[in-house]
Amino acid sequence: MVLKRMLRPTNRRMRLLVGLLLAGLFCIQCSSTEAFKESPLVVAVSGKIMGKNAPEVLAKVEELARTDHVALLEFCQKSYKGRFVDYTCTLIKQERINGEFKPEQWIEVKFLDSPFSVAMKWTKNPPIGEQVLYVDGKYNNQMLVKPKGWLGNIVGTVPRPPNGPEAMQNTLRPVNEFGFYRSLQNLLDVYRGAKARGDLKEEFGGYAEVDGRKSIVLVRHLPPDRDYPAKKTMTYIDLEYLLPICVKGYDWDDQPSSLYIFKDVKFNMGLTPEQFTPEANGMKPPR
Repeated sequence: MVLKRMLRPTNRRMRLLVGLLLAGLFCIQCSSTEAFKESPLVVAVSGKIMGKNAPEVLAKVEELARTDHVALLEFCQKSYKGRFVDYTCTLIKQERINGEFKPEQWIEVKFLDSPFSVAMKWTKNPPIGEQVLYVDGKYNNQMLVKPKGWLGNIVGTVPRPPNGPEAMQNTLRPVNEFGFYRSLQNLLDVYRGAKARGDLKEEFGGYAEVDGRKSIVLVRHLPPDRDYPAKKTMTYIDLEYLLPICVKGYDWDDQPSSLYIFKDVKFNMGLTPEQFTPEANGMKPPR
């Protein structure tokens, strides 16, 4: 009887087992890195290109890209409200974390603006989890993670803080900061802080295509003597959506440190809160 009680699974033992297995998988993941490479999806374009937008809008975007990045990002953020309520996309990202290049990841994403809801499913190089679900105000504001491979089939899903140590060992930006609107806010926070300190240097980066979509490029330069995220940041603003379709970061050794590309974005798909439950995403509810 004593032996049976010792072997009987409990919530506490299960959580401990999952934690140990996730820690082991994290160690394995850290040892598997690849060189950072420029994406063939991002191509500089010589000369001026026109996006699918009104001529007066495109003229304003170009003027602000040359003269005032803060005003342009504010314009983009204002444009987002009322235009878009949800979207699906493929997120391609590669980051350097604690000095190590992580493998390039491909992630299928569903996003709903209100309530803030994100469902992610990795199709290439998942970290410790192959699926993540986060909804503001649900599950004690924790994300639900389905561990990759056989472990996910055994334990189902486990709740984890979106910006806890486990999560931040595998990403520079937690899932609760995902999305175009919050990305714009993040860019603006750094721009405004640097401008107030007299540290900001802006540059017009010309035009480019991101997976065939026309964009205009903002280049931001920052000094190394403060806690800034990157020495140089290149933000590619889609000329139809007026949203950052690609963001690249470079460190103070002028080496790539982060890359985010939003591919195959489809807006206003009629997504509902019911599509952001574990069951709707092929995940087991947390125990």
